[in-house]
Amino acid sequence: MNQEKRRKYILDQLKIKSSISVSELSEAFSLSEVSVRKLLASMEQEGVLKRTWGGAVSRYGSLREFSHQENEVRHREEKRAIAMAAYDCIQDGEAIFLDSGTTVCELARLIVEGPKRNIMPCTNNIYVAMELAKASDIHSIIIGGELRTNIYSCVGYLAEQVLGNLFFDKGFISGNHFTVERGFSTPTLGEAELKRKILSISKEKIMMLDYTKFGDDSMVLIARPEDIDVLITDWHAPEELVESFGDKGVKTVVAPQL
Repeated sequence: MNQEKRRKYILDQLKIKSSISVSELSEAFSLSEVSVRKLLASMEQEGVLKRTWGGAVSRYGSLREFSHQENEVRHREEKRAIAMAAYDCIQDGEAIFLDSGTTVCELARLIVEGPKRNIMPCTNNIYVAMELAKASDIHSIIIGGELRTNIYSCVGYLAEQVLGNLFFDKGFISGNHFTVERGFSTPTLGEAELKRKILSISKEKIMMLDYTKFGDDSMVLIARPEDIDVLITDWHAPEELVESFGDKGVKTVVAPQL
């Protein structure tokens, strides 16, 4: 594969998944990681991508938000693995909150399929609610509010008013990006405010994010690393990432490949 084909491959991959690691490219190109980093540095100078710690991300701005339909087909194996690790965190007799996101939808499916029934899920997401409704013996709470039709979540004043009267044993939250330096972020103020509210009323705060979301920032901060208890990610996560979150007091669960 010549240099031009490598560049095209990188840009095509970033259109699909928004980030890619040096180790992935090294394996795909049969090149040393040093050579891959030089190629990424050259492409960054041309303004076609942004380098991150351990890889590169697309040049989508901080406001870019994929729709539910776009996210549904991306990294299904990783999301399923993360959801399985999250399901293992749930205990009988717990009230849990499931926010928006296709990884959280995977967790809802596992709740429906799995043996745990003495739990009370609550969600502000239409798709998550539809998944939970498939089990007639699971009683759920649905939070209404202003419907965001691209990701089917309810946010705003009404949602936050209802949440002001509830408390949860565990809150399962997703985001659009995260970095060790700045934390977890999302493109919209309404989503960020609701996620912060969920974290504030959850005894245990759990973030669920696959490796493609690491290394960049969206516009609005959700939480600093030290504000959460557990980060669940997938087997692609670099070891230094896990160690860095550990240094901030965050337990990191790396879901193994299925």
